[in-house]
Amino acid sequence: MKKHLMLCMLALTLLLTACGGGQSADGAAQEAGKDHYYQILGADGQELYTVTDETAVAEIDALINEAGGENAAHGSAEGTPLYTYVYWQAATLHAGEDPDAEREYLEVFCVQVRSDSNAVTTEVLSDTLEGVGDAISIEGLGGLLTFSAEVSQETADALRDPAQFADT
Repeated sequence: MKKHLMLCMLALTLLLTACGGGQSADGAAQEAGKDHYYQILGADGQELYTVTDETAVAEIDALINEAGGENAAHGSAEGTPLYTYVYWQAATLHAGEDPDAEREYLEVFCVQVRSDSNAVTTEVLSDTLEGVGDAISIEGLGGLLTFSAEVSQETADALRDPAQFADT
């Protein structure tokens, strides 16, 4: 178990380094408020909403931050997801790149909420982890950082109402 935890911590550290390494001083200042948005998918995997409004994104951020609490357990929660919130983040601005140029967005993680429980599952997406694994020559990191946590009824209910975050 301790070895597994150490591997998870190493993978997370490398992931964060890979997402933010090699940037200019101006880029480092921008990273603190790195541009991101959410894509909300229905139970069938079809896109329902794209949330780009700063206020709505901040509200979702606050709700999702609760899902990473101390009661998190490795693995996915039971049941079929009702909604999936996909977190898209602007690619890191590297030294020499034009800060005004259009930036690519990368799918970093997703959060799933279920209709019949307050369990929320967070998964660092496989492509992100596999990229880190390639950088350190370790295969099979995909799915390593999947964990579930019970959130408050209020948080679960808010995540089960994605229409409130829809851009108008």
